[in-house]
Amino acid sequence: MTIDLQRTAIKIRLRGLFMAVLFVSLICVILFLEVFRDPVLGLTRAHYILIISVLYVLYSLYTFLLDLNYIYFNDDGQKIIFRYYSMRPLSQVKSSVEIPKESFAGFEIRKGFLGLVPKIVLYQKDKAGLFRYPPVSISSLSEKEKNLLLRSLQKYGGR
Repeated sequence: MTIDLQRTAIKIRLRGLFMAVLFVSLICVILFLEVFRDPVLGLTRAHYILIISVLYVLYSLYTFLLDLNYIYFNDDGQKIIFRYYSMRPLSQVKSSVEIPKESFAGFEIRKGFLGLVPKIVLYQKDKAGLFRYPPVSISSLSEKEKNLLLRSLQKYGGR
């Protein structure tokens, strides 16, 4: 089975770009329209800019804290392949985990940031003992994709 979030990653990037363009456009409209020269509904131009800026910062902070990742999962061959990278701005680290199916020791789901950010931790058996991979946010997966991933991993090692 293969899960590839390439389309989801593109949608998330485009949504972020759209929000940035919308933010800049609204600021320009407020700055250059004569309607906003005098207070509108009791708020000055600066108030509107401040409100829009706070909303944009809150949106950006929310998406940052969700820690959305591009995820590629494949278990068709002899190995379980799990590739991921953060979609946070300025993040360049791409990671890949390849675990032979016979040495897969299970997984664990952890909740982060107020229970909104599910993270998966993969375990592998080796000669030295049990190896734990770093947690990876799976918040960018849909509920269906999350269930497919968990069911697939349970076939090889359960929880």
